[in-house]
Amino acid sequence: MNKTDLTEYADFLLNAAMCKCSDHADAQDLAQDTLLAALAAMKKGRIENPKAWLTAVLSRKYYDLLRRKYNKPTVSFDVAEDIPARGEVYEDIEKSEEAEEIRRCLAYLSKLYREVMVRHYMHGEKVADIAAALGVSENTVKSRLNSGRKRMEKEFAMENFSKNSYEPDILYLSLSGRSSVSDEPYSLVGGDTIVMNLLIMAYAKPVTVTELSKAIGIPTAYIEPIVDRLLRGELMKRTGDKVYTDFIIYTEEDRTAGNAFEEETAQRIYKDVWQVMREGFEWLHGMDYYKRQTLSAQTKLDSFFAVRTVQRAVIEVRDEAAGGAMPFEEYPDRPNGGKWLAMGSHYPAGYDFGSPRYEGKYNISGECHSSCVVSLSGGKKETLHLCEFNTILGGTQLGSHLGSRNKMKHPMTDMEIAQMLYAIHLGREDELPVINVGCFENFDILLQSRYIEKQDGKTLCAVPIMTDKERWEMYDLSWHFTGELMEKFHGDFMQLMKDPVKLPPHLKSVPAWQQYMLCGSGLPMRIIVKARDNGLFLECADYPAPAVLISIE
Repeated sequence: MNKTDLTEYADFLLNAAMCKCSDHADAQDLAQDTLLAALAAMKKGRIENPKAWLTAVLSRKYYDLLRRKYNKPTVSFDVAEDIPARGEVYEDIEKSEEAEEIRRCLAYLSKLYREVMVRHYMHGEKVADIAAALGVSENTVKSRLNSGRKRMEKEFAMENFSKNSYEPDILYLSLSGRSSVSDEPYSLVGGDTIVMNLLIMAYAKPVTVTELSKAIGIPTAYIEPIVDRLLRGELMKRTGDKVYTDFIIYTEEDRTAGNAFEEETAQRIYKDVWQVMREGFEWLHGMDYYKRQTLSAQTKLDSFFAVRTVQRAVIEVRDEAAGGAMPFEEYPDRPNGGKWLAMGSHYPAGYDFGSPRYEGKYNISGECHSSCVVSLSGGKKETLHLCEFNTILGGTQLGSHLGSRNKMKHPMTDMEIAQMLYAIHLGREDELPVINVGCFENFDILLQSRYIEKQDGKTLCAVPIMTDKERWEMYDLSWHFTGELMEKFHGDFMQLMKDPVKLPPHLKSVPAWQQYMLCGSGLPMRIIVKARDNGLFLECADYPAPAVLISIE
């Protein structure tokens, strides 16, 4: 095809352009741009099958037109001077494909460079105008333009996406201390896999936001606000032009490092541990607050007492190995009234938590304590304290403890469930009108997890309820037998404290006790499960038997 033959396709191109464009002027420009691209291509050689070639170019030019309408034009970054006037540059197919890569690289530049590049190349602003708008010198603008071009040249056509961009990992956040009034740090992460993976990728070493952006496959402009929020919420810190995750993250390797030794230790000592615990249960079962509970509620008190007593014994030895417990007063003050230390657990994508080999089933959370004031009829007010441990004794329906959100048909907070249970305990569901009626949609889940039970067609609360004074009496009893376990098994527990988690060298804010958190962490539940499976514990339990209670102040 030569230049003369090209004119024969003018009407065909205009008709094709009219089918794509609703505006006649746009259609004319589209057809003209396609003809000019053909002229440029013909300088390099003959065009075979011209109709198909022109159709392909017209389609590409049409998409370029759409991008221009949304401020995403095809551009060239060859120079940092004034933009050539429209019509001076017409790109052929190869140039257009290259421009796609240019736009991709531009999307992953940090704001410092991206801002001047977009203003200059996308919007055609002159260096002097950009300098005035940003309040910097013209030399600064030129320097940023130059640096931006060099960064793009370095990254051009390179594949930087990490596995996290297409197969996101999981990060479960927990804390020690007090969350903020806006539920930080939990509210900073929630179930957002983008946030999870940004925190995971910024843990091993400080990284730039651009590096995070390219690794996760999302333009920097969308990542920067997320990182800023994590910085304000103090889950991240900044060092120079880089950021890093400012809390400890435990990996699968960390979690499983001591499993074999824990299992061997549990098998060796569980019978001797239960000789001590048997005396503790004799005292517990003689208490009035225990005797007045239903059989189902008594099993939960047994669970609670066992978990609290054995776990505290191991934790006390762990704190000794770590150089002492950290007083709450030394926890850092956080935004919005928080006072906490965060911890993360990293799991790979597709992790099978339901596998029988999942060693995490032996984990026990720290004791979770939630409180709220409820108003009863006659103006009476009472404070409810919900105390619970996350263990496999609670069964699998809730997945963990009472407040598990993801298993509920209707979202509920821990205290909403506590108020519901207390209302059922009183026999007056209308006594606590603050409860959302939607909470009652979860009755079947609460029944399966034995937080409530049916008897003679009546719904009963199956969670033990006692006064706050009685709760503290039980705690004192638990502490007594914790001391006996510590004294008798101190050497066995200390043997598990020899391999704390190693931190990345830049991470300085993590206290020593968090490095020791996983040392012996599965031992208490391994001991308890062996005692249960061998008929030493919860012999009459109608499983599940979650470790939970409610006290009234």
